Amino acid sequence: MKLIKQYWPDLLLIALLTLLPALFFWRLLTPNPADRMDIAHGDFTEQYFPLRAFTAQQWVQGHIPLWNPYLYGGQPALADIQSGALYPPHVIEALLLGWGGPQLLGREIGFPLWALEWQVIFHFSLVAVGTYLFFRSVHDKTCRTGILPVMCEQARCLSYEPKFTLRQTRFGAVIASLVFTYSGYLTGFPVQQITILEVSAWLPWLLLGVAMPSSVLGGIALAMALLAGHPQTVMVVIYLTLAYTLWSSPQSKIQNPKSKMVMVLIAFGLSAAQLFPTLEFIAHSVRANLSYEAVSAGLPLTELVSILYPGFFGGSPEYVGLVSLPLVVLALMFAPKRIVLFWSGAVLVSLLLAFGGNTFLYPLFYLIAPGFGMVRQQERIFLIYSFGLAILSGYGAMVLTSPLPKPIRPRYALFERYFYRIVAIAFALTAFFIYGSTAATARGDKVNLFYGVLHHHLFGLLILAGMAVLLKFRTRRWLRRTWGMSLLASWVAFNLFTVNWQFNLEKPSDKTEPFFANGVVNFLQQHCPTGTSVGRQQERIVSGGLLPGGNSAASVYELADLTGNTPLQLATVDNFFKKMDSWRMWQLMNVRYVVAHRDLASAGLLPVFAEGDIRVFEITDPFPKAWLVSQVEVIADDNAAIARLSADSFDLRRQAILAEPLNSKESLGFEENPLKSVTVTEITPTHLKAEIVVSNQQLVIFSQIYYPGWQATLNGQPTDLHRVNVILSGVVVPPGAHTIELTFWPFGKLF
Repeated sequence: MKLIKQYWPDLLLIALLTLLPALFFWRLLTPNPADRMDIAHGDFTEQYFPLRAFTAQQWVQGHIPLWNPYLYGGQPALADIQSGALYPPHVIEALLLGWGGPQLLGREIGFPLWALEWQVIFHFSLVAVGTYLFFRSVHDKTCRTGILPVMCEQARCLSYEPKFTLRQTRFGAVIASLVFTYSGYLTGFPVQQITILEVSAWLPWLLLGVAMPSSVLGGIALAMALLAGHPQTVMVVIYLTLAYTLWSSPQSKIQNPKSKMVMVLIAFGLSAAQLFPTLEFIAHSVRANLSYEAVSAGLPLTELVSILYPGFFGGSPEYVGLVSLPLVVLALMFAPKRIVLFWSGAVLVSLLLAFGGNTFLYPLFYLIAPGFGMVRQQERIFLIYSFGLAILSGYGAMVLTSPLPKPIRPRYALFERYFYRIVAIAFALTAFFIYGSTAATARGDKVNLFYGVLHHHLFGLLILAGMAVLLKFRTRRWLRRTWGMSLLASWVAFNLFTVNWQFNLEKPSDKTEPFFANGVVNFLQQHCPTGTSVGRQQERIVSGGLLPGGNSAASVYELADLTGNTPLQLATVDNFFKKMDSWRMWQLMNVRYVVAHRDLASAGLLPVFAEGDIRVFEITDPFPKAWLVSQVEVIADDNAAIARLSADSFDLRRQAILAEPLNSKESLGFEENPLKSVTVTEITPTHLKAEIVVSNQQLVIFSQIYYPGWQATLNGQPTDLHRVNVILSGVVVPPGAHTIELTFWPFGKLF
C-alpha cells in the first residue's frame, strides 16, 4: 500500500499513456461499420500480413514455421526475420486467437488482418510507456548520482542547471512520451512496415535497462528488438545504445561493465534461434551484396520543410510538432549541458544521415561504420532524431514549469520576445500566402504551391497562437499547477494527433478485407488441396500477384505459388526466375495453373476458369513433384546452366544439370527402357517422403528448392543432397526399392 500511495501518480499516467493509442487509432477499433477504417493497403497488407499469417497458422497447428512453401516456390520462413516467427507478442496473439479467440468473438478462424492491426496499437502503447519510464528513471538517477548540480546560488552566475521536482519530472516524461510516440516518424511508414515499429518500440526499454542498470531488462529488450524483425532498425538502436552507454558510464557510480556483458549474453541467448538462420538466409539472399548506389538513398533535402509544414512533400518523419520546437529551444538554453550536448548531437547526426548520399556524412559512415553498407532507405535513421527531440522536449517542458532565479530571467525573457516575433512573422506570411494563392487561382495555374503551403500554414499558426497563450500562463504561475501542465500536454497531443492520426488509414473497400476468397481462389483451393494431403497439393501455381491481397496472398490461402513479395528472396531463385524460359521454368517448378489477365490459351495451356478479367489456365502435361533421370551434365556457372536448360535440345524429363560432379559411387546407370517409378507419399512444408523403384542407379529430382538445412535420408540412412538444375534438389538412388525422405531442419549446425 505504501508503494501504491507513493507511485499512484506514475501508475495513473502509465495507464493513460497505455490507453491513449486506442484513442489515436479509434477508427480501427470502432464497432460502427460507418466509422470503421483500416490500415491502408501497401506493405502492411501485401508483405507483412501474409508472412505473419503463415507463421501464426503454423504455430496454431502445432508446427514450427521453418519453411514456407507458398512463396517463390518455397523458401525459409523462420529465417525471414520479418515473419515474426519467434517474436513473443506475435506468437502469443496467434495462439490466443487460434485456440479459441475467433470462435469466442464470432470471427473467422485463422489469423485475421485486424489481429495485426491490434499489434500496431499494442506497440504504440509499449513505446509510450517505455519512453515515460526511461525519462522518469534517468532523471531520478541523475539527481541521485549528482549529474545535475544544485541550482547556482550566486547572484551573477552565468550558467544555470536546474534541479527539478518529482512532479515536474513526471510532466517532462509525459511530454517526451507524447512527442516520440505520436511524432511524424512512428506514425508514418513504420505503421505500414510494422517490423520497424516493433523494433523501435523496444528502444526506450533497452535504454531504460542501461540507465537503471538492469541486465535482465536490457537483455530482454534487446532480444525483443532482435526478434521483432527489422535488422536496419536494430542496427540503429544498437548504435544509439552504445553511444548512450559510453556517455552515461563515466557519470554513474553504479555502472558495472560486467552487467553490460550479461545483458548482451541474455539478448543473444534468447534470440540465437532466430539470428543464426536469419544471417544464413541473408547471405544467400538478394540483399547479400548491395552497392553504394543501392544503399545510399535517403530523403531529399527539400523534406526539411516538413519540420514546419508536415505532409507537404508526402510523409513527414521529421515532424515532431510545433509545440515541441519551443520546448526544445528551452532545453537547449536551460537544461543540463551534458544532456543537451548528447541528445542534440544525436539529433544532428541522425538528421544528416537520414538524407543518405545527399550529404557527405553518410559516405563516411558507409566506409567506416559496420552495418551501414548493408541496409537501404537511410531515412529510417530518423528514429534517433525523433527520440532525441522527444527527450529534449521533455526537459524543455520541465524548464517551462520551473521557477527561474533572477539572474536567468532576462535570458528567458529574450526567448519569449523572439518567440512572439516569430508568431508575428507567421501572421504576416499568412497574408503573403493568401495573396499568392489567390493570384495563382486567377491565372488558372494547374499547380498552386501557395495554396498547398497555406493549407499547412494556417494550422501551424493556430498551434503557435495556442502556445503563445500558454507562455502567458507561465507569468501567472499557472503552468506549475496540475491543470496547467495537463493543458500543455493536451496541446502537444492535439498538435500531433491532428497532423498524424489518419496518415495510414483508409476506408474499407466493398470487400470486408483485402484477403477474400473470390472465385479464382476457391477454384485453385479446390484443385490444389491444402493441408498434408498429397495429390494435387504437390503442384504449384503462378498467380502473377492477381489473387486478392497481392503478390504474397498465396501464403494466406495456402497455395504453392512462384510469386511473392518480401525483400529476403533467395538470390539463386530470383536469378533463375528472371532468366529461365517461362515454360520450362513452369515445368521444372511443378506448376499446374497459371493466372493471368491476357489470353494464354495454347496447345499446352487450357483455359479452365474465368472471373471478371482474370483467367486461370491449366498446364495440360505438368511435371510431377519428383522424377528420375539417368543423364547429367556438370555446369558450375548458374547463368550457363540456365541457358542450357532453356535450350530446346535439352530434354528436361531425361537430363539434368549438376553444379558439381557426382563421385564414383554415384555414377548413373543407363538403359534404353529402364524400370523406374517414383511416388510421393507424404508432404508437409518441412518434410517430403517418396517411394522409389529403379532397375539401375538413377538421380531422382525433387521439385523442391535447394537450400542449406534440407537433409536427405535413403532408407533411413543419411545421404547426399545435390543441387540440380540450378535451384532444385536431387538424390542418387541405387537399384531396387527405396524410401527417400527430405527434412528441413535449419538448426543442424547448432543442435
